[in-house]
Amino acid sequence: DGGGVAMAEPGSVKGRHAHWVLRTSDLKRSLDFYRSVFGMKVLRHEENGEACPITCNGEFSTAWSKTMVGYETEDIAYAFELTFNYGVTSYPKGEALRDIAVRLKQPLLDSLSAAGELGYGPAESNGTSMHLTGPDGYRYVLIPQPLEGEDVEPFHHVRLRVRSLHDSVAFYTRVLGMSEFTEAAYQRAQPTFEYMKGVRVVGYALPGTGWSSVPLFLEESPGSKAVRVEQWEGRHALALPSSELRAAYARVQATRPGAVVHELRELKEKLGTLLIAIVKDPDGLEICLVSAEVFDRAARAADDFEEPSWELRARLAAERAVSLEASDPHAKNRPEWSFEDVMKQNPEVFAKAEEDVKKLLDRVEQLFRENEELMKEAEEAMESKDEERMKAINWTRLEENKKEIEAWMHRHKPTDPKQKGAMAEMMKKAGHLSPEAQEAMKQALAQAEYEEAAGGEEEVGDHEEL
Repeated sequence: DGGGVAMAEPGSVKGRHAHWVLRTSDLKRSLDFYRSVFGMKVLRHEENGEACPITCNGEFSTAWSKTMVGYETEDIAYAFELTFNYGVTSYPKGEALRDIAVRLKQPLLDSLSAAGELGYGPAESNGTSMHLTGPDGYRYVLIPQPLEGEDVEPFHHVRLRVRSLHDSVAFYTRVLGMSEFTEAAYQRAQPTFEYMKGVRVVGYALPGTGWSSVPLFLEESPGSKAVRVEQWEGRHALALPSSELRAAYARVQATRPGAVVHELRELKEKLGTLLIAIVKDPDGLEICLVSAEVFDRAARAADDFEEPSWELRARLAAERAVSLEASDPHAKNRPEWSFEDVMKQNPEVFAKAEEDVKKLLDRVEQLFRENEELMKEAEEAMESKDEERMKAINWTRLEENKKEIEAWMHRHKPTDPKQKGAMAEMMKKAGHLSPEAQEAMKQALAQAEYEEAAGGEEEVGDHEEL
């Protein structure tokens, strides 16, 4: 009963699965796992001196950090949000979050080997896929890498246990406007038919049909018993158009008013007004609803692919060494510092970080200038057919600079089409020669290698004669 508010037609909302919040008790160990086993990368990281006002870090009154990891920027692709609470060393597991399936970006054996080296495993076989338990007890389904050239979202689905399939499917389709893909998912039978038995699939897109196509696989608990949900389960984030978000929030209020965790807020951001609300599904799993128009652009702007400062985190951890056995439950992990204070107390750490970044940018700029000059000289020599000028060009230096620039650009690879175009233009200036000049460079490098080898042989001969 919608209480006078019209329910959504299944599949009527053009939403997007944005990310899932996971808890981590050891951020470095978690990042090592996601990088080595799944080939993910850090999208962005932030430190927060006080607990999140909308409990992004869970119900913990402590300073915390957030690290986004995934494969592409969060404006188009799915991701994990790893929340670390200073002073919290473990999280009791719940029963709702069963596993998360990921299509591998590398051979299955490579992922299993990497997991074993980090102390995770052995994995459990399930036909064509493997089940692996990772950091903090989260379970993953490893789906073998797709066919070469197949461009799909690596995240495949999130599997949840619910008390009532009927109630949960009704909530996700009629309240949040998702589609039900059960029949289509069974036809695909991934990971296996056995894995799919008794499952119903809801979401905004089928797995493998585009970025952020990460639906929910719902299974009913034995005997339809209530499912225990803990802070460990984290939170699911959905990006919806503003009008759709308001409508979905109204439907939650009308049908399940007790499911509103944090009321709808309008946050004034640089890129516009961000709408955000936190609600619960019928089993108590938290869902973060955000307006896609501002959230997507803000996430893209924030993604800098920078690693956390481990030196800074070590200092913060020492300052946050708070016992969880405090007699006053409200005093547990109470923040005793602000991030601004930490910056003031550790000026050398931030000064060094800024200095390192400046040195790196200066180095890249120097390489660009040097290669532009070499490129210009090479093209002029080619046009004039001046062999002496061609021989005088430092081809080795040009090639070394080019490789260093390409390596730097690969680490800072953009996904925005405009930025991709700008980077391609920069690469032309940095060392992409005409075919004629490339051939001349190959000949010059080969001649240099020959002369170096010949010089070496002559030295050996002289030595033997002596």
